[in-house]
Amino acid sequence: MAPGTLLLKIVMVKIIIITLALFSCNLSGEALAASLYDTVKKGNQLYQDGKFDEALKTYVDGQIEHADELALKYNIASSHYKTKKYDDSVKGYLDVAASAKDILLQEKSFYNCGNAMYQQGKLEEAIEYYKKALELDPKDQDARHNLEFVQQELKKRLNEAKETEKKQQEQKQQKQDEKQQQQNQQQDKQQQKDQQGQQQEQNNQQQGEKQKQQKAAQQQQQQQQQEQKEQQARAGEEQKPEEQKQAQGQSAAAENKAGDKKEEAPAAAAQERQMTKEEAQQLLNNIEENRSKFAKKKVQEETAGQYRPEKDW
Repeated sequence: MAPGTLLLKIVMVKIIIITLALFSCNLSGEALAASLYDTVKKGNQLYQDGKFDEALKTYVDGQIEHADELALKYNIASSHYKTKKYDDSVKGYLDVAASAKDILLQEKSFYNCGNAMYQQGKLEEAIEYYKKALELDPKDQDARHNLEFVQQELKKRLNEAKETEKKQQEQKQQKQDEKQQQQNQQQDKQQQKDQQGQQQEQNNQQQGEKQKQQKAAQQQQQQQQQEQKEQQARAGEEQKPEEQKQAQGQSAAAENKAGDKKEEAPAAAAQERQMTKEEAQQLLNNIEENRSKFAKKKVQEETAGQYRPEKDW
């Protein structure tokens, strides 16, 4: 075989091999592209139907052959958002924003991060992500609207928090005032009770002192009465001799009077008639009898502790 013919055959073989290789690569790429397209299409349909769990599974299964595909990552993050797995959603969106070269995809990822933060009540973080989205696309009206809305909501919540804190402080102060009032009332009651107890004690002391004074007065009165009795008794003993003397004096006076009468009697009788011896003896007996009765009566009066002035017979 001529060299030229051999060289031509070698070249033809190489061309055939290269052609077959290129054809094989085109078929593989088309197959992969078709597989990714079908996966995304299927997942999107499920997502639109509200079957977010099934859509999530479809996107995750698609990552087996397309692990770095940003479309799948974005859709997975969106599926997490719809199933309220907001932390996983934010992680997925941030991964896409960090890897994507498409500014529009980055802006959408930040915008969705803001929504996920808002759903968790993290208003300050949501505001920051909306601002990042507007930095990439200032014309995004949704991001601007959400930013203003969340700012107003944050302001409202801060005011409500202040108002709530104020009410709590007022309630706390009111409770403290009520507690202090109750303590004051208890103290007042205790003071009143103590005062009543002290007053009662003073009354008891005064009553006791009064009873002591009354008892002392009674004892003093009894003592005075006893002393008066003793004085009367002593006076009676002292007056006895005097009374006896007085009685004797009275008796003597009576005798003198009787003597006078006796002396007068004969004179009178002399004028009328002369008294006989028997009549004179009878008169003397009467005088002695009267004297005896008088002495006996004086003894009885002295014994009874009584004294009466003397009478003239």
